Amino acid sequence: MTMNIDFATRILKRIGHIDPPGCCGTFLEHPFPPYRDKRSVEIGFVIEHRFAFYYWLKCKRKMMADRRSKFRPSDEEFRPPDLITWDWHDDVGGECDFIEEELVALNQADEQEVALFCWGGLRQMNDGHIAPALWLNALGNVYVLQKQRDDDELERYSRVCIDRYGQEHHVWYFRSPNELANHFAESNSRTGVIWDVDLDFFTEEEKVPDQWYTPPVSKRMIRSLLNPNKLWMQQIFGDLQAITIAIEPEYTGGLTQSLRLYDTWEKALFTEPIFSKNCDWREQIRESFS
Repeated sequence: MTMNIDFATRILKRIGHIDPPGCCGTFLEHPFPPYRDKRSVEIGFVIEHRFAFYYWLKCKRKMMADRRSKFRPSDEEFRPPDLITWDWHDDVGGECDFIEEELVALNQADEQEVALFCWGGLRQMNDGHIAPALWLNALGNVYVLQKQRDDDELERYSRVCIDRYGQEHHVWYFRSPNELANHFAESNSRTGVIWDVDLDFFTEEEKVPDQWYTPPVSKRMIRSLLNPNKLWMQQIFGDLQAITIAIEPEYTGGLTQSLRLYDTWEKALFTEPIFSKNCDWREQIRESFS
C-alpha cells in the first residue's frame, strides 16, 4: 500500500508543538538547591525507546538557546551534555543504524520533523538511537549501565564514536553503578547530564528461555539503586539537564509490570505523581547535597 503523500503533508501541517504519539513530557524545578529557582528539568516519557532521541535534541536546543549565557555556540562548537543510561540492552548502535545524509537534512529545530524522524527514520528495533544523537553532537560522552553482556568477566569496556564534525565521543559500558560513578568522576564533560532509564533495567540479569523479558528485581533493590546519598545519584542530580523514561512493556513482562516498576521509581524520587500539581523532588534528594 502506498501512502498518500499529499494527504500526509496536509495533516502534518496542522500539528503544533506537541510531543510525538506515545510520548509525553513535563518540567520540574531542578533537584539541586543552587539551581532550583534558575533551571528546569524536562522529563520525557516514551513507550518505544527510540523516541528518547526527540527529547535529547529538544534538550540540545534548550541549552544552545540559554539566555544566561552570553556565548551562542554554533552546532559544531556546542558542548552537549553527557548521557547516563540505565538499560538491560545495548541501545547505542553504530554507523549502520543511521544514514548521514538523512541526519544532515534533518531540521533539528522543527519538533514535528524530529518526531517523524524518530518514528520512521530511527532503527525500529529501538536499539540504535544513541549513535545518531552522538553523530549530531547532541550528546557528549555516554555512560551505559547495562545488564545484557556476553563478556561477563569484563567490568568495563569502551568505544569511540566520531560525530559529523570529526569530534570524538566516548562510550563506556559498566556492570556496576559504583564503577560507573568512579569513572564518571574522572572523565565527564562537565556539561550536564541527561539521565535515560529503560524500565527493563529493573529486571534480573539472567535470560529466561523463550521469553523477551526477565523477572523484575525487588522494590528494595530499586530503592537502593535510587538512594540519593549514593555517588552515582548525586552525579546525576548535581547537573541534571533532562530525564527520559522508556516504558518498553515488551521487555518487562507487560504494561502492568512496567507500570509497577515505574511506580517504584517514581515514589523513590518524588513526593507526588509526576504531572500532578504538587509533584516535587523528595526532601532527601536536596538534603543529600548538604
